[in-house]
Amino acid sequence: MKVGTKSASSFLWMKLQLTRDKTIDVKMPWEKGAGGGSSGHRGGPADVTGVLLESGDPRGCPVVRLQRRKDAFHLLAAGFVPPPSGTLPTSWEESKFLPDWSLPSAFQSPQAALAVLSPDLFIRQTTADALTADGKAASSGDAVKKKLGVRRAPPSTEKEKPAVQSKAAAPSPFVPISRDGNRFVTAPLDEAPFILQTGLPEFQVLWLSRLLPEGRRPTACSVQTAPAAMLSALHEQPEFTAAGGTAMAVFVTRSSVYFAGYRKGALLLLRECPGAAGYEVMRELVKSGLGVTDDLVDSILEDTLIDPRPALEPLVRPVLQQLQLSLDYLAQRHDVHVDKVFLMGLPAGASYWSSFAQETLGVPFISPGVFEGLQLPKSADAMPADLTPAASQVFMIALGAARAAMEG
Repeated sequence: MKVGTKSASSFLWMKLQLTRDKTIDVKMPWEKGAGGGSSGHRGGPADVTGVLLESGDPRGCPVVRLQRRKDAFHLLAAGFVPPPSGTLPTSWEESKFLPDWSLPSAFQSPQAALAVLSPDLFIRQTTADALTADGKAASSGDAVKKKLGVRRAPPSTEKEKPAVQSKAAAPSPFVPISRDGNRFVTAPLDEAPFILQTGLPEFQVLWLSRLLPEGRRPTACSVQTAPAAMLSALHEQPEFTAAGGTAMAVFVTRSSVYFAGYRKGALLLLRECPGAAGYEVMRELVKSGLGVTDDLVDSILEDTLIDPRPALEPLVRPVLQQLQLSLDYLAQRHDVHVDKVFLMGLPAGASYWSSFAQETLGVPFISPGVFEGLQLPKSADAMPADLTPAASQVFMIALGAARAAMEG
């Protein structure tokens, strides 16, 4: 297995060569397009199926098929597919056990982008110096490199720069590091205005890249961490484009909450809310606080007269306190002032989050449907029935994965 790098426009990713004639791009998606919408990148595939693995959704894996025609994006299908019969490996030994997994005909595009909510993933803001230090710490000798089959570039022959520099030198875009005894594959998503680092263990990347069978559509073309994929789900939103790509977004996943700040489409801030849980814990709070069963939770959060605010407050208030810090950072550090906040990924209860935000911050939350800005399929069978803007949020990461793969 050969690991290399490739750079195009604002993309940095690595390429794993699995066999003589099969490779896979492990993409860390982000674009810097003014206006926050399509940035003009047209080097990627035009017909991609995006899949979220390890979603925890009892209906299966959220999946979408997205197609680009000229300057418009068309949603061809959306739904849920049964997950693979195997589980995401936790070690090299487990990575050799591959399930037989294929997608229904509606999602058999030429290529697929796989996003994963792995417990082993990480995503964080970092610096060039920190990346360089991690890379040096991970150099543990030829025995480890031979075992993983990683061919590393020879050390640079350039003379060392003075200790005092006005700007830190950017590291190699591919930096292997070690965490808890596992080798991780990492790459900066964007080196300006800051470096964003994300990664998965190599054995998970290899397992994911071979998950779809050879010779049948689709072929896996991209493996992504779920938090990185979600960033691209906002790009085609009409209100995001109308704001010139300058906005604050709150992304809520099953287990986490993230804040992302943008200026003219460029990412200025991404941080996970410390100590905050995602919408699964929110559902549990409503169940225990109001004494209801699973089948009534979404109804209570969306369309009944029962007020769930007392049950939600312990979760939402700390998130808003951290959001205030992020808004202050954008205003003071980057002179970015926003008058609305995008709330994405929350499948129920967005109106209550918005009311808390209006009371606490004086800034409204808006929760557009994930598929707004896309050309929708004409056939009703191509999408789940009665897909409301709130219900569409479960497809946020799958859509972001497909959109990011197209940006290559």
